[in-house]
Amino acid sequence: MRIDFIGVGFGRSGSKWLANCLYEHPEISIPKFNLHTEINYFPEEYETMGLKNYIKKFRNCDFEKRVGELSTLIIWNKKSAKLLKKLFPNVKIIIYKRKEEERAKSAYNVAKYYDLVDDNSLSINEIKEINQEEYVKPFIKEFGKNGVFIFDMDNRDKQAELNKLFKFLGVSSFTPKSIDERLNTSYSNKTGKKEPVKSKYPFIRVTINNIKPKLKANKKLYYTLKRNFHFDYLFQLVNHNL
Repeated sequence: MRIDFIGVGFGRSGSKWLANCLYEHPEISIPKFNLHTEINYFPEEYETMGLKNYIKKFRNCDFEKRVGELSTLIIWNKKSAKLLKKLFPNVKIIIYKRKEEERAKSAYNVAKYYDLVDDNSLSINEIKEINQEEYVKPFIKEFGKNGVFIFDMDNRDKQAELNKLFKFLGVSSFTPKSIDERLNTSYSNKTGKKEPVKSKYPFIRVTINNIKPKLKANKKLYYTLKRNFHFDYLFQLVNHNL
């Protein structure tokens, strides 16, 4: 299967916004699933299920266009770069990043107020400040500087940043409808006061938090249910309203 690009950037760094911008481009095709959440297939699910579940995510993509996907957990495992190079030697890598202080703060807010945990037990996305370059280096080493695009989410000129990305992907410049939207922010201003987004139904959230680790104990069963019965898609539809 041909994959032209894979986004491996940091969580809480604008991946949902970027997915919408790429989805709207007439020369790019990404799975609709990416508009809800990231695929996050490598390396754990690949090691358990091989590529079969991954390929399923691209069934409705148009391979006459540039095809790819965005994830946010791949980068946290330092063996991911070597694995992706082995599986997709010609793939282009996109790493989206923002100021580490802001990324970590956003990740912490989501964990504490939305997922109702004080650590990263539900996700390997770090909630403390880290050295981003340590996680970027393996991809530069494997794919070279010309094979990796660093998308600077702190650049206020989003169109200029997108144009550089489009050039990197070999497609024309384009202005997506989503360019000025803010998606999946960890803050709410509904009360007139900036405060972290909180879970609407804490009891349901806590119940999910208790069930999910038990399901993941049997990885093969977990990933079979997750992908083959579209539990991942259905869960995300519900998850954003909890």
